[in-house]
Amino acid sequence: MKNLKLISFYCLLSCLIVVGISSCKKEEGNGAPTITRVRTIFQSTQNSQAITPFDSTTNAGKIDRRYAIIGNNLLSTKAIYLNGVSIYFNAAYASNTTLQFSIPTTTPFSSSATDNMLKVVTAYGEASIPFIIEQPLPGIEMVNQLAGNAGDIITITGTTFDGLTGVTFGTVPATVLTKSPTVITVSVPAGLKAGSIMVTTKATQGGGLVSGPLLLSGTSQLSDNVKAAHQAGAVFGFTTPIFEDQLENSWYTFGDATVDPTLQKRGTASMKIAFGGGYDNIGYKVDVKLPVDSSAAMKFSLYGGKGTNGKKVHVLLNNNYNASTEIILVEGKWTDYIVPFKFLVDAKSPLVTFVNQITFQEYSGNNSVFNIDDVGIVDVKP
Repeated sequence: MKNLKLISFYCLLSCLIVVGISSCKKEEGNGAPTITRVRTIFQSTQNSQAITPFDSTTNAGKIDRRYAIIGNNLLSTKAIYLNGVSIYFNAAYASNTTLQFSIPTTTPFSSSATDNMLKVVTAYGEASIPFIIEQPLPGIEMVNQLAGNAGDIITITGTTFDGLTGVTFGTVPATVLTKSPTVITVSVPAGLKAGSIMVTTKATQGGGLVSGPLLLSGTSQLSDNVKAAHQAGAVFGFTTPIFEDQLENSWYTFGDATVDPTLQKRGTASMKIAFGGGYDNIGYKVDVKLPVDSSAAMKFSLYGGKGTNGKKVHVLLNNNYNASTEIILVEGKWTDYIVPFKFLVDAKSPLVTFVNQITFQEYSGNNSVFNIDDVGIVDVKP
């Protein structure tokens, strides 16, 4: 009888313990939420693309980065708001003390017009903490022309031009005519020869200065059999123009190259290049050795004629066939190129110190016809 009573007592005690634990679990997160801090989760370094764990309290976040909210009573969270906009979060990663979220591209950047707060809404209340959404750097994707005269209207297309404070060509400020977050129009300043196009923005946090756009530089074809595709930052204008509607600065052509007033990148004419057959050579020469610095590059725009899509053209300097860059023609479209001379260097081809010839060599065994415009040399220090 005593044993039966003892067994009954322990059974009752076990039930009470289970009920108590269950009750505690049900009540976890039932109170009003609190936020103590926001922390980073990962970091990447400038020297590596690897992402490593990183825990650091922050009051500002970047687009497309992941963060954690630290607090209490967060398990029943129904929504997270950044600058008044609801953002997605994965409830599977939620606990009573931690939430994880990423900042989507649709989140408004912080400004005087936003509340600059992070808010959590749970089944039992809400909590907020000051949090800034940094504005990314602007990005220049395209410029409609990369040469021109003072007063010409230039259209710059890109991303995150919000808070625009200025556009410069090199060190020369340009007059901004219109602006939006994705398109800027400016007037080319007077007294400009050549300079990188730079856009500056200002924000509550973030923004900054950027140059661009990136242009194709072709694929280097060097004597050591090394091939590498390159890009380089665009430069507006020319240090030494070679062809802009007409030949300039005593440059002349060799091969079948004629001025074509029916097609142009800009202005009134381009030059039509007609290869006579496979591996034909056409180009520009000058009877002096034009000195250039290590930062110099050649710049030109090509328009592929009928049947040229995918055809290859090699571009080289000073009659040196050991080092060239391979350009792939695009039919029916103008494509801008800039080729820094440093991309044409190997053991047999040192960096040039002068230029007196630029050659375009057909490299597909084809009698291709294409047009070329805005040809010249730019020598702009980085």
